Amino acid sequence: MICKTSVNFEKAILKIQDKTLRGRIEKIIVKIDSCKSIHEVSNLMPIVGAPGYFRIRLSDYRIGIFVENNTVLFCFFGKRDESTYKKFPG
Repeated sequence: MICKTSVNFEKAILKIQDKTLRGRIEKIIVKIDSCKSIHEVSNLMPIVGAPGYFRIRLSDYRIGIFVENNTVLFCFFGKRDESTYKKFPG
């Protein structure tokens, strides 16, 4: 799969102070990049009512992705709360 990141995703990642969390995010990106199908990714759930949009659970955080034609766009990273799903997909 081909992985790309949005500007908003990159900004959110740069704000993270926890090196362990950053490392876990990098591992997820590398894992998705090496997958042949999006269905090989663990903790992946579709966003109801938004075809092509998924979220990946990472403890108290969520990574929002958009999948189209074997290309994954990392769109969102944020803490899990009610506002997360108001911002993503959006």
